[in-house]
Amino acid sequence: MPAFSEHRRSSPSLNEIRPGMGASRSAVRRLEERCEEVGIKMTDLRRILFHGLLEAGPRATAVEIWKTLGRIMEQGHVPSQGSIQRNLNLFLERGILRRDVTPDRQWLYSVAPEPRAALAITFVEAGTGRKIACHAPEVATLLRRVAAEHGLAVQGAAITVTSSAG
Repeated sequence: MPAFSEHRRSSPSLNEIRPGMGASRSAVRRLEERCEEVGIKMTDLRRILFHGLLEAGPRATAVEIWKTLGRIMEQGHVPSQGSIQRNLNLFLERGILRRDVTPDRQWLYSVAPEPRAALAITFVEAGTGRKIACHAPEVATLLRRVAAEHGLAVQGAAITVTSSAG
């Protein structure tokens, strides 16, 4: 008999969270929106991880988040520690979470503050140098998503344009 089961577990479901437990739906929804802004596909595992992260509180270790998930999940079908760590790293890379490291090398995770400043996007006309402000939130979202895929954050953007009648 093999030491490890060949059967792969199905991913946890939001229905498995015990009634009355878990984080506020609005807080989880806001984190989902931030994920969408930076191009992270939302899955049930990631939604459940947000519940565990928010329930564990700020500056929680991955193990504390895992134990919190064990308490709030009804049937004990908790994501593996490896799955939790992979997703925490993804959220960290995309600016959803922040990680503090203690002197004894513990990693403590917290929700990163939301970017406060609006992204300034300017069109610069090639021939004249005239500047035109772009107030299209979908352009800002696209630029943030592309930058995040490369591990960057957009602070501002100037796009050189030419007249379409030329």
